[in-house]
Order: sequence, then C-alpha cells, then structure tokens
Amino acid sequence: MPPVSVALAKPERAAFASEAKRRGLGLSTTIRTLAFERINDLRAQRQRDRAMGWQLDRLRAVIERIDTDGFREASQSEIDAIFADAEQLDRSTSKASG
Repeated sequence: MPPVSVALAKPERAAFASEAKRRGLGLSTTIRTLAFERINDLRAQRQRDRAMGWQLDRLRAVIERIDTDGFREASQSEIDAIFADAEQLDRSTSKASG
C-alpha cells in the first residue's frame, strides 16, 4: 500500500513532534500510532453507545410491561421455590449424566 502524505500546519506538526519526543518515537510512527489509538477509541465508543442503546431499550420494555401489567414483588418463598426447583433439576441432570 502506498504511503499517505498529509500536510500539517506548523502548530499541528509541533504538537506531533512534541508527542513523538515524549513517546520516544519518530514523527511518522507517532502520527500512525495516534491515528490507530483514535480509531480504537471511536470503535470502543460506538460499542458503548450500542450497549447503552440496547440497555435503554430493555429498560423501556420493562417500564412498559410494569405500566401495562403492574408491579408485583416476589415473596421470599417464591424465590426459594425457584432456587429449589433449579437445584432439583441440577441433581436430576447430574444423576442422568453420571
């Protein structure tokens, strides 16, 4: 792939040169590294934005369900029964496979 040439004004070139010196790298290597770092930051931000959107959609669905069906808190005995059923299922699965 052919190299890319970018014209830089003096202030930008000085900023890159300063960063290159701080990192102990050449100017071109520093510009390339900074470009890759920025691309990775943008990708990570897009991923966080998608995750937040997904979480907000789920939250809105829960709120809509609560608004439609109301909210009922589970009793401790209901919670205990769910875990007891899961433990019973685990035991029966273990016996069948072992």
